[in-house]
Amino acid sequence: MSAEAHDNPPTQAAPAEAIADLAARIARWLPTARWFPGKDRAAGSVRVIDRVEIPGTGGLAVALVASAAAVLVVPVDPLTGRDAAADPVLAAALARLALGGGAVTGLRGSLVGRPVGDRGSEDALLGRVAYPAAGLQVRPLGADASNTSLVIEGGAAPNGALVLKLLRQARPGIHPEVEFGRFFATSTDWRGTPAMLGWVEYLPAALDGEPSAVATLHTFEPGCTSAWDVLVAWLANGGLDGAKREPILDLARHLGTATAQMHRALASRGDLADFAPEPATAAGRRALGHRLATHARNVLAASALAASSLPAIASRLARLAELSPAISAELETLAEAGTTAADIRVHGDYHLGQVLIDGSAERVMPIDFEGEPTRPIAERRSKTSAAKDVAGMLRSFDYLWAHVNRIHGLGQGDPAPLARAFLAAYRRDAAGEPWWPADADEERRLLAAFTLDKAVYELAYELANRPDWVEVPLGALEKLTARS
Repeated sequence: MSAEAHDNPPTQAAPAEAIADLAARIARWLPTARWFPGKDRAAGSVRVIDRVEIPGTGGLAVALVASAAAVLVVPVDPLTGRDAAADPVLAAALARLALGGGAVTGLRGSLVGRPVGDRGSEDALLGRVAYPAAGLQVRPLGADASNTSLVIEGGAAPNGALVLKLLRQARPGIHPEVEFGRFFATSTDWRGTPAMLGWVEYLPAALDGEPSAVATLHTFEPGCTSAWDVLVAWLANGGLDGAKREPILDLARHLGTATAQMHRALASRGDLADFAPEPATAAGRRALGHRLATHARNVLAASALAASSLPAIASRLARLAELSPAISAELETLAEAGTTAADIRVHGDYHLGQVLIDGSAERVMPIDFEGEPTRPIAERRSKTSAAKDVAGMLRSFDYLWAHVNRIHGLGQGDPAPLARAFLAAYRRDAAGEPWWPADADEERRLLAAFTLDKAVYELAYELANRPDWVEVPLGALEKLTARS
């Protein structure tokens, strides 16, 4: 790809009317895309910022599209305006760009390939993706996500499948998914996640423009399923009272152990400024509590405004909004937490859908290290307590139970045994580590605050994207506030 890209002359600027026409075509379907941020907002005025035509694809391109919600990355067929993300030719070309390096020039910037690791193995890696894409099969991976992940199979090496992840929001700066991928591939011995092989970034032509990651490329782990899918299937056959009780609890324990191992790896390089653990301070705890409380006040105020569109739960949302001062005060109590546990880099959006399980149900692999998609990049890259990830998984068990109840009629039950098994295994592996509290009250306060914050975040996310799921975080917040 790199040689072809450099041999291609820069794309001539298309007439303004052609760009406007492309924008109009994209606008027709953009708000219905599963990765469109904020389903409660229309696309608004859609503008094509840049269009980078990919050589050898018959005119397919990657467009940067500005909408009211965000600047979005849209692989596109310019003739029809359709989303071309799953087109095998385009997927193969982007994969080869990530593996081989080089650049492809567009109207106002370039797509640049950034390989990771030993370039001596580049030829073997490039052999996994035939170009042109004869015989390749490209299929979506997962369904409900803020990005688009594709499995690329076939071609020159049928057993060398790859995962191409399109990062649908173009955010200038260092993207956590890229940063974590490089760190795990080159700076640690931990191999508990699929290896990142390279990425593609958009580089504006303007001298002061920062690059934005638009795609990553990882190895594919065959025979793996998300922990969410595994547990949904097992719980549907009798819940924790069925024959799968012990395997379910064992899986929760494996999750706890793997989570601690992930945190150990993330805290292992004190010599790298971006990943070195930092001692917690009382001032830092106060600032964190204040930030979480401010976020909660904003979300609860917005939820009260959204209540009119959800009449079945409008009164409950209104009551929750009235509790905003109490919820904020609860989060502010982080200032009273101890400081025995160092702050580290964390996954940031840790839940059952972000973990792969192999066929033995013993190998557990965290994936997708980009953090919570609606948080600012700077916040996602900041160091914080490992309790954020632990609380995220505890909240995921609540979602799991609600989903199984809704879809499979599990009936009344309690996810607490899952949470206890996970937390006990995590504590065993994290005991004595500088990033986990040595003080029980500190642990309790951190877990309580991050669990409450996660439920607030979930409420905002569901109101904006999946109103039929609002009941889950709403019910959790009602329980948490009653308990407080």
